[in-house]
Amino acid sequence: MIRDQVIAKDFCCGPLQLTLRAQDADLYDKIAETLELYDLIWPAPRREVKILARRSQTPEPAAKGDFLRCSRMLVDRSSDGLSASTTSGAGARARFDAARESWHITVPQSLVDQNKLEEIEDLLSLVLTTGWRREGWTPIHAAAVVKNGACVVICAPTGGGKTTLTAALVRRGWQVLGDDKILLRMSKGQPIIAALLHTFNLHPQTRRWFPEVGDLEQLPRYSVWTEKRKVSISSIWSHAPAQTAKPTVLIALRRNDDVTQAVIAPLREEDVMETLLRQTVIPADRPTARDIVSTVARAAGRLRGLNVEVPTDAYRDPQFLVALESAIERAS
Repeated sequence: MIRDQVIAKDFCCGPLQLTLRAQDADLYDKIAETLELYDLIWPAPRREVKILARRSQTPEPAAKGDFLRCSRMLVDRSSDGLSASTTSGAGARARFDAARESWHITVPQSLVDQNKLEEIEDLLSLVLTTGWRREGWTPIHAAAVVKNGACVVICAPTGGGKTTLTAALVRRGWQVLGDDKILLRMSKGQPIIAALLHTFNLHPQTRRWFPEVGDLEQLPRYSVWTEKRKVSISSIWSHAPAQTAKPTVLIALRRNDDVTQAVIAPLREEDVMETLLRQTVIPADRPTARDIVSTVARAAGRLRGLNVEVPTDAYRDPQFLVALESAIERAS
């Protein structure tokens, strides 16, 4: 049953102030669930972005993907902004009016009836990424930790162990800016990393190495796409949260069960940039792509790189972390 009232609320997502207006409680709850993950409140001023979400009774044309094409979403550049659609047969849609800084999200009634509102998560990632870029920030799918003036950006594919290594370093006194998503920009010739949220994305098996995280199986999954749970960093390690830092070292992390001991080696300068580029989404749109690549290239030029291969149980060996910290100190 569609409810007639419009529900409205503001959310802070890094440098963005989002005002959500939803047609009914089902859409509001799903969108709010995602936006509320961003628990770190940035100081004003923030870019104001409006989101209006409603149900759609009639099909709308799908995007072709001339701006961005990925597995679950297609995005076109339109005359006044962007238009996007998820790639399922009855996909959700989003249109961005750049002049008004407003998004219109429409969700087919069939998706509501089937309780498949997780498609909204993909559209919200586009909403947030677009806003962050318009504020001069490049979102990076990476972790970042800081200690004694050294700031390490940890890069790995999804499921590649970013959170586990981050937790291991935090346990040794490092602070964390993020274990999965951070923002990057250049300021006065220096790269700056900023935190978006102060939670960890922890897989239940993390308890195998870090029993202090507790029984994560008792917590709800924050997305249907993952087994991970959202956990407040400070609830486990009170010293840990950090907000901004100047990155000095990049770690290209790879899990390798064919080795019995961790391997730490220098990373070639050209591989630092390639590694960092793999951690962000680059649209086909040339002006947008040029800005992203320029930011990443300038940041990469200021970083020293380490290639780190770890077997599954590397975090049971304290000597690995001692050796890694020594390598970070030398690289910094």
